[in-house]
Amino acid sequence: MATAPAPSPARISMIAGRYLVFDADTAALLRRNENVNGTLTGTAPQQPTQNIFLGLPVELRPEEAEALVRRKVAYLVDDVAAHQSVLRNPDPDARKAYLDSLKTRKQTAQRVFAEQNAKRAAEVAERHGVPASRLKKLPNADDDALFSSNPSESSSRQQDGAAKSLGVTPTSSGSLISRETERVFGAEKPAEGPLCRFLLSSGYYMTPGLRFGAKYSVYPGDPLRFHAHFMASQYDWDEEIPILDIVAGGRLATAVKKAFLIGGQEPRLDASPDGKVRTFSLEWAAM
Repeated sequence: MATAPAPSPARISMIAGRYLVFDADTAALLRRNENVNGTLTGTAPQQPTQNIFLGLPVELRPEEAEALVRRKVAYLVDDVAAHQSVLRNPDPDARKAYLDSLKTRKQTAQRVFAEQNAKRAAEVAERHGVPASRLKKLPNADDDALFSSNPSESSSRQQDGAAKSLGVTPTSSGSLISRETERVFGAEKPAEGPLCRFLLSSGYYMTPGLRFGAKYSVYPGDPLRFHAHFMASQYDWDEEIPILDIVAGGRLATAVKKAFLIGGQEPRLDASPDGKVRTFSLEWAAM
């Protein structure tokens, strides 16, 4: 039995100090295999002020990007420098591949429209009791579709015209950039996040924890399926932790039925590339 090919490393774009994933398949792969869900930040081009239904790109925290690069499941690209280089010295092959990918997407979308319209035509023809090929010849077929209570039927004619003039708005122009250019303009790894890396390697998911007074909200599984178990904050090994942080974090986390988790990385030894991460869980019980 043939084994499935190993997934290629995820491409993370570094733009203005932010770490973004523009490809939907890559975002799904990171969420499914690497416990990284990130934050949706994209909005509709024609509705830039709406902030309820956000989409691509997915923004990753710097420590998440660093953990993925360290685990060799992702690589960083300085998108600004790479695009400037490609646009100033265009590669005909890369440009042709990019245009071909847009044509393929357009053809796929047109095929989906055609299949939907054919299905609706068959349903209307069955209702009239005639073959679909004779549907357009019926004197009241258009009126039936126009004034139908089913919105899908009334919009079929409009979708026919939309399919012919269909345009594709790509979510990324990353395919313009070759892998060689990506290697040349690779971005530097961000600062390490030992606690984030430790929690990811332990199978936890994380979202921003600012509303709960911590750095991370830590989930035992996908945040769409589970409630957070911990509110976590990271400290340096020799850092003095203010007692108010302990009190406020412990009381707030306990009030929302979570535990307050703090952690830090032990100093590295000469023979160890990474120091051990120690974590402590606090729960506010009583005065």
